[in-house]
Amino acid sequence: PRRSSSRHMLATLVFPAAYSPSPFASLAAARPRTAAAPAMSELSLAATVVRDVSALPTMYALMSLNEYMTHRYFQHLEFNRPESLPWVKSLVERVAGVPAAEQRVPGDGHVEHHAETYDDMSLKNDERWRANKASQSLDDDYYRGTAFHWSATLIMTVQMLPSVLPTYALMGWSLPETLAILLPSMLLHAVVWNAIHPPMHGLPPVALTDGFGTGPGVAGGKAFSEWLIGTRYAHWIFENHMGHHVLGGQCNYNVCCPMTDHLLGSYVPTAEWQPKMRPLPANAQTRGPVVAPANVPQLPTREEYEATRLLQRQMRESAGGGGGTAPAAIANGGTIIADAYSE
Repeated sequence: PRRSSSRHMLATLVFPAAYSPSPFASLAAARPRTAAAPAMSELSLAATVVRDVSALPTMYALMSLNEYMTHRYFQHLEFNRPESLPWVKSLVERVAGVPAAEQRVPGDGHVEHHAETYDDMSLKNDERWRANKASQSLDDDYYRGTAFHWSATLIMTVQMLPSVLPTYALMGWSLPETLAILLPSMLLHAVVWNAIHPPMHGLPPVALTDGFGTGPGVAGGKAFSEWLIGTRYAHWIFENHMGHHVLGGQCNYNVCCPMTDHLLGSYVPTAEWQPKMRPLPANAQTRGPVVAPANVPQLPTREEYEATRLLQRQMRESAGGGGGTAPAAIANGGTIIADAYSE
């Protein structure tokens, strides 16, 4: 026992580090715990800042995508074409059991709206047109398919939910927080649309009884509309929407939220569609004066149009194409639909 005790004492004297904790080792072990907390808090703060800053751009991107898809595939009825959105139809068939060939969406008057719109955005209103069934189908709507009614705002809000809810949940937003971002965004979209789109076609601003607009009885509504129409944003979307009509509805599907057209290749700039504008027919009658920003493209005179048309015909013939006044198909464009020049 004494010999073992002596060995133990000797080892303790020779190898003290083996039997007593080093102060440096203790300090090193403690250091990660004291440094980890600031690092984690800085990371959490950065993530929160990124999340908060990206909330509105993300909502805008989802609104732009929804606006594009609704306008092109449902309002223009491209969904009803057999080759359109096969993956969506396949999903519907698996989930709901509806065969892809039987999946169709009803019209909402938008195609008829195109059929009465001239290239300057004015609406056809001659006696022959008013007797047409397409025109009469719009008579029950005071804004003739141009307004974003309360029902349209509700529909768009519901359409947004499948993309907005999971996206914002992944970003860390609660359901009440997500709705607090979504609902005002939907109202802002509606008021901008209603302040610009109906007057763009010679119709009055939308009253609150019909949609979230700036019409009669809205405090500051007229001032807001006048301010908005004078902005560069309104000028851009007015021209963009003119191109949509001039080219037969096959491009520029975004109205209030431009972006998706640019990403998918269906955006056509003014310089490309303006030479294709057509003058009003002789003795044309329209519903009202178009409310437009300053310096938007104007209709050519009949002489200018005939000269341009002759040049275009010669160029098409030299390239092996045909003539005609209807809009020509464009790359990445949608279906060409009727316009006010169609017979």
